[in-house]
Amino acid sequence: MEISYLSVGQLATNCYLVSEEDSCVIIDPGADADYITTSILEKKLKPKAILLTHAHFDHCLACLELKLNFDLPIYLHSLDLPLYRKAIRSADHWTGESSLLLPNPDFNLEDQQTLKFDNLVFQVISTPGHTPGSVCFATDHSLFTGDTLFAHGIGRTDFSYSNEKDLKKSLKKINRLPGETLIYPGHEDFAIPLSEALFHLS
Repeated sequence: MEISYLSVGQLATNCYLVSEEDSCVIIDPGADADYITTSILEKKLKPKAILLTHAHFDHCLACLELKLNFDLPIYLHSLDLPLYRKAIRSADHWTGESSLLLPNPDFNLEDQQTLKFDNLVFQVISTPGHTPGSVCFATDHSLFTGDTLFAHGIGRTDFSYSNEKDLKKSLKKINRLPGETLIYPGHEDFAIPLSEALFHLS
Protein backbone atom coordinates (compact mmCIF):
# COMPACT_ATOMS: atom_id res chain seq x y z
CA MET A 1 0.00 0.00 0.00
CA GLU A 2 1.20 3.52 -0.83
CA ILE A 3 0.04 6.76 0.77
CA SER A 4 0.55 10.03 -1.09
CA TYR A 5 -0.04 13.37 0.59
CA LEU A 6 -1.33 16.58 -0.98
CA SER A 7 -1.71 19.86 0.91
CA VAL A 8 -4.85 21.58 -0.40
CA GLY A 9 -6.77 24.79 0.19
CA GLN A 10 -6.19 27.86 2.31
CA LEU A 11 -6.21 25.81 5.52
CA ALA A 12 -3.54 23.40 4.23
CA THR A 13 -5.68 20.31 4.62
CA ASN A 14 -3.97 16.95 4.22
CA CYS A 15 -5.63 15.15 1.33
CA TYR A 16 -4.45 11.56 0.93
CA LEU A 17 -4.32 9.24 -2.06
CA VAL A 18 -4.20 5.71 -0.70
CA SER A 19 -3.31 3.19 -3.37
CA GLU A 20 -2.65 -0.50 -3.89
CA GLU A 21 -1.25 -1.28 -7.34
CA ASP A 22 -3.20 1.15 -9.57
CA SER A 23 -6.40 1.39 -7.48
CA CYS A 24 -6.76 4.29 -5.05
CA VAL A 25 -9.19 6.14 -2.80
CA ILE A 26 -9.18 9.86 -2.09
CA ILE A 27 -9.49 10.88 1.55
CA ASP A 28 -10.63 14.44 2.39
CA PRO A 29 -10.33 16.34 -0.91
CA GLY A 30 -10.76 19.76 0.68
CA ALA A 31 -9.98 21.94 -2.34
CA ASP A 32 -7.78 22.23 -5.42
CA ALA A 33 -9.57 19.59 -7.50
CA ASP A 34 -7.33 20.27 -10.52
CA TYR A 35 -4.21 19.62 -8.43
CA ILE A 36 -5.65 16.37 -7.05
CA THR A 37 -6.77 15.26 -10.51
CA THR A 38 -3.37 15.99 -12.03
CA SER A 39 -1.63 14.04 -9.26
CA ILE A 40 -3.89 11.03 -9.85
CA LEU A 41 -3.28 11.10 -13.59
CA GLU A 42 0.48 11.53 -13.20
CA LYS A 43 0.58 8.51 -10.91
CA LYS A 44 -1.62 6.57 -13.37
CA LEU A 45 -4.03 5.67 -10.60
CA LYS A 46 -7.64 4.57 -10.92
CA PRO A 47 -9.64 6.19 -8.10
CA LYS A 48 -12.50 4.15 -6.68
CA ALA A 49 -14.10 6.40 -4.06
CA ILE A 50 -13.98 9.59 -2.02
CA LEU A 51 -13.90 9.00 1.75
CA LEU A 52 -14.68 11.92 4.08
CA THR A 53 -13.57 11.87 7.71
CA HIS A 54 -16.05 14.67 8.39
CA ALA A 55 -17.91 17.41 6.57
CA HIS A 56 -16.08 20.64 7.35
CA PHE A 57 -15.61 22.61 4.15
CA ASP A 58 -11.83 22.30 4.14
CA HIS A 59 -12.20 18.53 3.79
CA CYS A 60 -14.82 18.27 1.04
CA LEU A 61 -14.93 21.24 -1.37
CA ALA A 62 -13.32 19.33 -4.27
CA CYS A 63 -15.90 16.53 -4.18
CA LEU A 64 -18.02 17.58 -7.15
CA GLU A 65 -15.18 18.03 -9.63
CA LEU A 66 -13.53 14.77 -8.61
CA LYS A 67 -16.84 12.91 -8.74
CA LEU A 68 -17.43 14.22 -12.26
CA ASN A 69 -13.86 13.63 -13.41
CA PHE A 70 -13.72 10.02 -12.24
CA ASP A 71 -17.35 8.98 -11.61
CA LEU A 72 -16.72 8.37 -7.91
CA PRO A 73 -19.06 7.55 -5.03
CA ILE A 74 -18.80 9.74 -1.92
CA TYR A 75 -18.85 8.23 1.58
CA LEU A 76 -19.87 10.33 4.61
CA HIS A 77 -21.44 9.67 8.01
CA SER A 78 -25.07 10.82 7.97
CA LEU A 79 -24.71 12.81 11.20
CA ASP A 80 -22.47 15.23 9.31
CA LEU A 81 -24.95 15.86 6.49
CA PRO A 82 -26.09 19.22 7.98
CA LEU A 83 -22.47 20.44 7.97
CA TYR A 84 -21.91 19.08 4.47
CA ARG A 85 -24.92 21.00 3.17
CA LYS A 86 -23.57 24.21 4.74
CA ALA A 87 -19.97 23.66 3.59
CA ILE A 88 -20.02 26.13 0.71
CA ARG A 89 -21.52 28.87 2.88
CA SER A 90 -18.98 28.09 5.61
CA ALA A 91 -16.10 28.34 3.14
CA ASP A 92 -17.26 31.75 2.00
CA HIS A 93 -17.66 32.93 5.61
CA TRP A 94 -14.29 31.71 6.91
CA THR A 95 -12.02 32.12 3.89
CA GLY A 96 -13.93 33.94 1.17
CA GLU A 97 -13.42 30.83 -0.92
CA SER A 98 -16.13 30.02 -3.45
CA SER A 99 -16.98 26.53 -4.64
CA LEU A 100 -19.24 24.58 -6.93
CA LEU A 101 -22.27 22.91 -5.42
CA LEU A 102 -21.53 19.73 -3.53
CA PRO A 103 -23.16 16.50 -4.74
CA ASN A 104 -25.14 14.39 -2.32
CA PRO A 105 -23.09 11.64 -0.66
CA ASP A 106 -23.74 8.22 -2.15
CA PHE A 107 -23.15 6.06 0.92
CA ASN A 108 -23.52 6.45 4.67
CA LEU A 109 -20.62 5.42 6.90
CA GLU A 110 -21.26 3.34 10.00
CA ASP A 111 -19.10 2.30 12.95
CA GLN A 112 -17.16 -0.93 12.36
CA GLN A 113 -18.16 -0.96 8.71
CA THR A 114 -15.68 -2.56 6.31
CA LEU A 115 -15.06 -0.81 3.00
CA LYS A 116 -13.33 -2.71 0.21
CA PHE A 117 -12.09 -1.27 -3.06
CA ASP A 118 -10.21 -3.95 -5.00
CA ASN A 119 -7.27 -4.77 -2.67
CA LEU A 120 -7.80 -1.74 -0.45
CA VAL A 121 -9.70 -2.50 2.77
CA PHE A 122 -10.69 0.11 5.39
CA GLN A 123 -12.35 -0.29 8.77
CA VAL A 124 -14.60 2.62 9.72
CA ILE A 125 -14.29 3.82 13.32
CA SER A 126 -16.92 6.29 14.49
CA THR A 127 -15.17 9.07 16.45
CA PRO A 128 -17.67 11.85 17.23
CA GLY A 129 -16.64 14.93 19.13
CA HIS A 130 -15.11 17.40 16.70
CA THR A 131 -18.25 16.91 14.62
CA PRO A 132 -21.18 14.54 15.28
CA GLY A 133 -20.29 12.33 12.32
CA SER A 134 -16.50 12.31 12.48
CA VAL A 135 -14.92 8.98 11.58
CA CYS A 136 -11.45 7.50 11.23
CA PHE A 137 -10.37 5.01 8.58
CA ALA A 138 -8.06 2.18 9.64
CA THR A 139 -6.06 0.16 7.14
CA ASP A 140 -2.76 -1.72 7.11
CA HIS A 141 -1.34 -0.29 10.39
CA SER A 142 -2.42 3.22 9.35
CA LEU A 143 -5.21 5.42 10.70
CA PHE A 144 -6.67 8.42 8.89
CA THR A 145 -7.97 10.58 11.72
CA GLY A 146 -9.29 13.73 10.04
CA ASP A 147 -9.54 16.41 12.74
CA THR A 148 -10.20 14.00 15.60
CA LEU A 149 -6.53 13.53 16.47
CA PHE A 150 -3.45 15.42 15.29
CA ALA A 151 0.21 14.64 15.86
CA HIS A 152 0.31 17.20 18.67
CA GLY A 153 -3.29 17.80 19.67
CA ILE A 154 -6.97 17.17 19.06
CA GLY A 155 -9.77 18.76 17.08
CA ARG A 156 -11.72 21.76 18.29
CA THR A 157 -14.80 21.20 20.43
CA ASP A 158 -15.95 24.81 20.82
CA PHE A 159 -18.48 24.64 17.97
CA SER A 160 -22.17 24.43 18.89
CA TYR A 161 -22.40 20.92 17.45
CA SER A 162 -19.14 19.65 18.99
CA ASN A 163 -18.93 17.60 22.17
CA GLU A 164 -15.82 17.39 24.34
CA LYS A 165 -17.06 14.33 26.25
CA ASP A 166 -17.72 12.48 23.02
CA LEU A 167 -14.24 13.35 21.75
CA LYS A 168 -12.64 11.96 24.91
CA LYS A 169 -14.59 8.71 24.42
CA SER A 170 -13.46 8.62 20.80
CA LEU A 171 -9.82 9.00 21.82
CA LYS A 172 -10.20 6.09 24.25
CA LYS A 173 -11.58 4.01 21.40
CA ILE A 174 -8.61 4.94 19.19
CA ASN A 175 -6.24 4.13 22.04
CA ARG A 176 -7.25 0.46 21.76
CA LEU A 177 -5.36 0.25 18.47
CA PRO A 178 -1.69 -0.81 18.45
CA GLY A 179 0.60 2.01 19.55
CA GLU A 180 2.74 1.63 16.44
CA THR A 181 -0.22 2.48 14.21
CA LEU A 182 0.72 5.49 12.10
CA ILE A 183 -1.75 8.37 12.15
CA TYR A 184 -2.55 10.52 9.13
CA PRO A 185 -4.47 13.55 10.41
CA GLY A 186 -6.31 16.25 8.50
CA HIS A 187 -3.64 18.91 9.06
CA GLU A 188 0.08 19.29 9.76
CA ASP A 189 2.43 16.39 10.59
CA PHE A 190 1.53 12.85 9.56
CA ALA A 191 2.88 9.27 9.73
CA ILE A 192 3.32 9.73 13.49
CA PRO A 193 2.93 6.66 15.77
CA LEU A 194 -0.38 6.66 17.60
CA SER A 195 1.36 6.19 20.96
CA GLU A 196 3.43 9.33 20.37
CA ALA A 197 0.41 11.42 19.40
CA LEU A 198 -1.60 10.30 22.42
CA PHE A 199 1.43 10.85 24.69
CA HIS A 200 1.13 14.59 24.03
CA LEU A 201 -2.40 14.48 25.47
CA SER A 202 -1.51 12.75 28.74
